[in-house]
Parts: sequence; C-alpha cells; structure tokens
Amino acid sequence: MKYLKFGNSSDFIVFLHGWGADKNSFLWLKGNYPDKSLIFVDFNGFGESPEPDRAYSVSDYVLCLKELLDEFEINSLILVGHSFGGRVAIKYTFMFQNDYKSFKLCLVDSAGLIPRRSIKYYFHYYRYKFYKKFFPKSKKISQLGSPDYKKLSKVMKNTFIRIVNEDLSVYAKHINVKTLIVWGDKDNETKLYMAKKLHKLIRESKLEILKNAGHFSFLDRPFDFASLLDSFVKDI
Repeated sequence: MKYLKFGNSSDFIVFLHGWGADKNSFLWLKGNYPDKSLIFVDFNGFGESPEPDRAYSVSDYVLCLKELLDEFEINSLILVGHSFGGRVAIKYTFMFQNDYKSFKLCLVDSAGLIPRRSIKYYFHYYRYKFYKKFFPKSKKISQLGSPDYKKLSKVMKNTFIRIVNEDLSVYAKHINVKTLIVWGDKDNETKLYMAKKLHKLIRESKLEILKNAGHFSFLDRPFDFASLLDSFVKDI
C-alpha cells in the first residue's frame, strides 16, 4: 500500500480517503501539524497502490493498514476517515483501539451504515438481477448500474459489493475513544441521519454539521473543517 509520510514524531495523524479518491484528498492539510507525523495512504486499488489480487473486504483493508502502521513506533494515533475511509477507520478502531497509549477518531461523511432504501432503489436492483439471471447476454445489463461502478475492474466490482453490504453499526457501538463526526448537511451520498445514528452509537462522540456542504464537506468548507480538526487534535 503506497503512502506519503511527513514528520518524525511518535504522535501520528493518518488520513484515509474515500472510494475513488486517493492520498491527495487530505494532502492540503500536510502543513498544519508540524509537531505530528502525518500519513496519507492510497488504499489498494486507488491512486498509486495496485489492485488487490482478490476481492477485498473492509477487514482486508483494515489489516493492510495495520501492517503499514506497525512499521512505525506510534505513541498516539488519530485516524481521519472520509466516506469509504471512514468504514476502514471504524473497524480499525474497533479492532485496535487498545493498542495505543492514545487513540482518537475523526469520521467525515463516513460510510459504514446500511442506508434506508427507497422503492426506486429496489425497482432498479431487482430489474438488474432479473436481466442478469434470465438474459445474461442482453445488452440491457450493460445499460444498468451506475457509470462509476461499470468502470471498475472485476476485482474492484466484487470488492465494492463486499464492502457496501457490510453493516458496521455493530462495531461502532463498541468504540470507546474520543470521536469527532463531521458531516455536510447537504450530503446526498451518506445522508445526515447516518451521522446522527453514528453519534448515538459511539459514546464519546461529538457531531459537527457543516452548513451548505455536501459529501465532500471537508473540501466544500475547508477552513471550517480545518478549524474543527485542529481543535480536536489539540484536545486532550
């Protein structure tokens, strides 16, 4: 897994990008914490990291991240995860929150909860399944599904399916570290009700809602996000 690292401190902030993005998502923050070590990762299948040799689950990405971080002597760790990166951050925290002297979590428009589905969603879903089962050679199949999904390789399509079908709420409720949840009130990918549910599940969490911001709230409102993260990093 490719990454960029800045700094030589034993206090780390690790930034985890969303699906389809890469390490550059948060790279604009690299100068904000000269007293910390910063890591910006490219998950397998994104940026400069090669695709996995099989369909990965969230746990696979978690273990890849653990293998990377075990290379360093880490005293305190702050994970910052956006969307898909939030999925990895939630499960990583559940699994390894007791492995560090200090551990904090920041979730930004995080995925990980199974969304409420509309009738329209189920119509498209079962129409796709119908054509795939009974008319597997139909050109209609290639017209169904999102453009982003259709661009994926076979292994990344299967990775995507494994990841989006895992409900991480069972892990979130066992997180016992200070957690900052930042969300855009106009997020149409991971709806605001998901932020509120995560806030209820994670006992030591604080929810901050950024007005007029979408799924990339940290880019829509960069100064506000940077201020929130800075306060969170400094809070003991």
